[in-house]
Amino acid sequence: MADASLRNAGGALKEPKTELSNQPPALTAGHALFLDFDGTLVALADHPDRIIVPALLLETLAVLERQLDGALAIVTGRSLESLDGFLEPLKLRAAGIHGAELRHDPSNPTTDVASLGDLAARLNARFAGDPHVWIEDKRAAVAVHYRQAPERQNELFAVVTDIVSAQGSDLEIISGKCVFEARRHGHGKDAAVRALMSGAPFRNRIPVFVGDDRTDEDGIREVQAQGGFGIKVGTGASEAQWRLSTPISVLVWLRAQLIVSGLIA
Repeated sequence: MADASLRNAGGALKEPKTELSNQPPALTAGHALFLDFDGTLVALADHPDRIIVPALLLETLAVLERQLDGALAIVTGRSLESLDGFLEPLKLRAAGIHGAELRHDPSNPTTDVASLGDLAARLNARFAGDPHVWIEDKRAAVAVHYRQAPERQNELFAVVTDIVSAQGSDLEIISGKCVFEARRHGHGKDAAVRALMSGAPFRNRIPVFVGDDRTDEDGIREVQAQGGFGIKVGTGASEAQWRLSTPISVLVWLRAQLIVSGLIA
């Protein structure tokens, strides 16, 4: 049977410091920066394809990536193909599908990932005609989005659990903001951070992780175990040491790093 329980971050969650009283520390040339995408760099939309990426964000990421000598990576639940489409013309170091895809070097192609068989087809068949549920097949993971029907969380979790459990014992279900996602055990943003930190240009730097969702807690916990710090975006409990309120607040903080460095006025 698959692990049909919601995966939560290990350990007790605590309220981070608030943005109003504690601005996160400034980055230095010795930091490595890991950024979630949806809900962290861009605001959530009613459909993942309808997000808006500010032009100022693209400019900021490009300059900051150069400032850190490449030690900046996007760590996202999206596929890298989807991420690249929204960040074009930027192509950054990244981990996609919660670490199932890893890109250590933007100049090299991303390694293909194994699919979860017919799971997406089975979920699509079950929810066919349901206007409030959307199935996203990422090959290495399958997401069930219900942003237009958040009140159906318990009902949908029970249905998804039954279908995923019949698929095999190597799968787990993780929960995000109005999404359930099936993936193989062993993938996670903590493992993605460890993999990226093991090589250049991240090795021997102080890691920082910025994220808004439950899956980001894995990354936050990992960087703090490595002597860095985490930043929680939005409300809710977290193991992060700092908080920013919205993606706009994240962009303001990132721009401040460039101002401190004298790279922008």
